[in-house]
Amino acid sequence: MADDNDTLRRFLFEKEEIRGSIVRLDSVWQELRTAEDYPAEVVALLGESLAATTLLGRNLKFHGRMTLQVQGGAHVRLLVLQCDNQLRVRGLAHFGDDLPHTFTELVDGGALCITVESGKDHDRYQSIVPLSEIDLAACLELYYRQSVQLPTVFLLAADEERAAGLMLQALPERVSGGGGWQRLTSAIQGLDVMRMSRLGDETLLSAVFPEEDIRLFDADPVEFHCDCSMERIENMLRMLGPHELVDLVSEQNTVEVRCEFCNQAYEVGSERVFAMAAELSGSSGKQVH
Repeated sequence: MADDNDTLRRFLFEKEEIRGSIVRLDSVWQELRTAEDYPAEVVALLGESLAATTLLGRNLKFHGRMTLQVQGGAHVRLLVLQCDNQLRVRGLAHFGDDLPHTFTELVDGGALCITVESGKDHDRYQSIVPLSEIDLAACLELYYRQSVQLPTVFLLAADEERAAGLMLQALPERVSGGGGWQRLTSAIQGLDVMRMSRLGDETLLSAVFPEEDIRLFDADPVEFHCDCSMERIENMLRMLGPHELVDLVSEQNTVEVRCEFCNQAYEVGSERVFAMAAELSGSSGKQVH
């Protein structure tokens, strides 16, 4: 069973035009959580979002990145999960005080945004759906119905130790669904995905779909990875403008910026900040005093 941890595994129903994926994230989930002390209400949503984003990211057929974003919620103001084509993930959440316990209350008034960035030119495809369903899985199913037109079902779960998920999806050539789709999706209704995730992949699939002929592919490893860097931090600081940069170091010798995804701290010395301000003022034709 240990080999199934921090992996995503795809499977295919041989006699049906239906595919699926199972994801289990233990160490990856723990590492992602270290950047912030998240309350239990946010832990559940963030972990489910991590499992979902990893399932979505496995469908990337090219060099790119999938971003799942919850924005504008009443209590969870922002939640961002990212997964690239190598199944490298990172994520964060911003939340308020006095959090309610239900998904609908946490994200009331918010929207779910799915963004796909692909290729060297970082072409972007984005789709937004309201967070109007009973849970995140149902919101993702709405996204697939409206934006992708592929029948898709999600089961998601997370606690402080593990994030897990299962996805079933009709292949594009069978978007109309059919008897097989109804039979297989009925088999997972009410499934305790967290409890079932304690089983090995083959055991799990045999238990849930005992009569089906299933092809199980090799496991793909998932890892936590943050691509923050000093270069990215400096580019972010440049966006403030020359005068704002000078103000930052007027009373201190360094500017410290901490990455929200991984909690890595970056220190930019005053000499470097003044140099960046001079570069910006030179390009704009203005002088910094």
